Amino acid sequence: MDTRETIPTGGSFYPLVAELFQQQKKAAILYDDNGVTRASGIIESIFDRDGKQWIRLDDQTEIRIDRLYAVNGTFSSDYSEC
Repeated sequence: MDTRETIPTGGSFYPLVAELFQQQKKAAILYDDNGVTRASGIIESIFDRDGKQWIRLDDQTEIRIDRLYAVNGTFSSDYSEC
């Protein structure tokens, strides 16, 4: 039986991305950008814009935290693509 690590329903990736940011560890990310999109890199900053939380990777890619599907193998509980 296959299992995968997920965040709880209604949960947020914020604690995970904050930990990666503080530790300056690489993040492998799947997110929604009009379809499933991959990104990876060191999280350079976490910031608020228009009432939403965002991350900026070291290649300057900016991603809304609430649009994340997966970070380093931890998935959103409602993501079913894999």
